[in-house]
Amino acid sequence: MPHTPYPGPPPTGPAPRPPGQGRRTASRWGSIGAVAVTWFCAVTGAAFAAPAELTNTQVAVFLLWFVVAAGVAAAVWWRTTHPVAVCLATAAVGIVSPLGAVAPLLALPWVVARTDLRRSLLCGGATALALIATFWRDAAREGDNVIFSATAEDGGATSYMTPLGYLILGVLALGLAVGVGLLRRVATRAGADADAARSVATAESRRAATLQARSETLQTELSRQEERDLIAREMHDTVAHQLSLMSLQASALEVSSEDAETGDAARSMRSSAHRALEEMRTLITSLREGAEDYAGRDWTLDDLADLLDGAGDRGVDLVATVFVTDGDAAPPTLTRTVYRVVQESLTNAAKHAPGARVAVSVRARPVDGIDVSVRNPTLPVAGPAAAPGSGSGLRGMRERCEALGGTFDAGRQDDDSFLVRAHLPWSPTPEA
Repeated sequence: MPHTPYPGPPPTGPAPRPPGQGRRTASRWGSIGAVAVTWFCAVTGAAFAAPAELTNTQVAVFLLWFVVAAGVAAAVWWRTTHPVAVCLATAAVGIVSPLGAVAPLLALPWVVARTDLRRSLLCGGATALALIATFWRDAAREGDNVIFSATAEDGGATSYMTPLGYLILGVLALGLAVGVGLLRRVATRAGADADAARSVATAESRRAATLQARSETLQTELSRQEERDLIAREMHDTVAHQLSLMSLQASALEVSSEDAETGDAARSMRSSAHRALEEMRTLITSLREGAEDYAGRDWTLDDLADLLDGAGDRGVDLVATVFVTDGDAAPPTLTRTVYRVVQESLTNAAKHAPGARVAVSVRARPVDGIDVSVRNPTLPVAGPAAAPGSGSGLRGMRERCEALGGTFDAGRQDDDSFLVRAHLPWSPTPEA
């Protein structure tokens, strides 16, 4: 018995996050941090711009700056979806108010990453103006109201940032924002290239799967063709060979027999074997060629006369009534089914009630359809013993009739007769 290695215990611990979930969580926390930083810097700028003593009007203005600061901070949340609008709007607020230029600096990287050069230059210029206005206000203040100032711990003189310091700080802030935007743009392009590569790989995988499915289909069809060839060979080596021998023996009996009745029976046997051989060759050819819609010979209603005459020649005590109106217009599938039902019914009657009288009735009209009735007694009759049957003939007739939307019924009647009845519509309606 082959040894199967133990796969080990199942992995424990938290399940891995779906792809992209960690990135979305980080982006959400980043937006929350950006809003908080914007709010803090805007409120700080407004506080440093307020005088030591506020009048009622100045208090109202100061409260207004707080409200505007809240709006600017909230706008930063949408910097990733509407970067140009957020950057220009917050830059305008930074130019006309003491709330600073932090908000446009946080929006500018997304403008550079996701828009064209013209919009990037426009938003970059607006952000630079907001920085200039912010630094100019700060440098114009005096004393403790200057943000960029430092006082010694011992209470000595206060030092202020020089114009060159403001320039360097502004260039660094603007350069950092643009640099982050360029990095995001490169990362986005790399991600797009990776997505395109994954799409190509997925398409190739689907194409390979399609080719594999087609290959499997062809392999299945080849296997089916091999099975058809095997069935065709077996049928030819068994049934067709036996029918050929039967035809030859019937021909020899027909020639050598001096009894007229025996000669007629041999002739009928030879004719039946010859017809069976023709159908067998058609079936074998269909199997070898892989035909999916084999139907055999197109029997017509006119062929019923030959079928009934042949049964009479074989000694069947037959009473036939056939009324056909416009039989040439009947569909081939319909006439073929009628022929097979009558043929199988006569075969069953000759097999199970040899020597008994068989009554056949066929009535066909385009308006009413086709009604077939074949009746024979079931009581013991003189003659050879009845041959056993498997019931496949009745099942085959029923399937043929139901396939065309017709009805079929067969069974013993109250008068000890066996009746086969079938009704078929003139225009066959195959069942679903």
